Amino acid sequence: MNRISISQAWAYTTSFFSDQHPNHAIALIGVGVAVPTLLNLLLGGAAVMDPAMMASGAASMAAMGGTMFLLGIIGFLLQLASYFASWRMGLVPGQENVGSALGYGLVASLPVLLITVGFVLVFGIIFALLFGGSMMPLLMGGGAPTDSQALGSLGMVFLALPVFLAAALWLSARFCVMAPVMAANRSYNPLTALGESWRMTAASQWKIMGYFVLIAIVIGIISMIFGLVFGISMMAGNEPGSGAIAMVTIVGALVGIPVAYLYVGIPAGIYKALGGGNTSEVFA
Repeated sequence: MNRISISQAWAYTTSFFSDQHPNHAIALIGVGVAVPTLLNLLLGGAAVMDPAMMASGAASMAAMGGTMFLLGIIGFLLQLASYFASWRMGLVPGQENVGSALGYGLVASLPVLLITVGFVLVFGIIFALLFGGSMMPLLMGGGAPTDSQALGSLGMVFLALPVFLAAALWLSARFCVMAPVMAANRSYNPLTALGESWRMTAASQWKIMGYFVLIAIVIGIISMIFGLVFGISMMAGNEPGSGAIAMVTIVGALVGIPVAYLYVGIPAGIYKALGGGNTSEVFA
């Protein structure tokens, strides 16, 4: 069974981009950050900052919402494709140029998008059942709830929330090397990669969970900084057209660069620390 050293995993993470740094930058910064940002500024931002659109009827607002949703899907696919390209170039150096790696990433991102949607739906249903069940006694009581009913329902929510978050964190630890497994083997099959990730992380699942808690703290700090910048920028102007939205988009892109490198480097480091690179027979 594969056992992990957290220090070794972090060492692999920090050295992952050193061999082909320009190619990683083209993929992660150029395709994964810059292109979605430009699309949001040119298409999404233009719609939001258009006073005629903002003042129009429900149909125009629905069209704007559809545009933003489509831009979100395109941005997600481009980011995911850039991650797969970076994993591919870093895990099998010299076997793939940046263009070929991006082509692979674009195709590989499609089944992963479907898997992601499936996970989100399942967790959404579980979340609704947990919290719906917690609030059901309060909702079914009829009339104004008593203090004991309100406290009981809130207590069930506070008990259910840590369980839900712990389960999500545990599954993240078990499936964290799915994408590196796919990229290392140039596979388009996320189901097989999920099974291989489950096998590889079995002996070190609790260590990986702890590792992710530390990483979550770092990401939380980054998010707080972005939130502070967002708040200041929104207070800088009263109108969306004052440039606040454009500034927030650009700042978000700048914050997204280190996040992208972490998102790629951390799973790759875990994969290599677990002995990844010897799984080609799984996909034979």
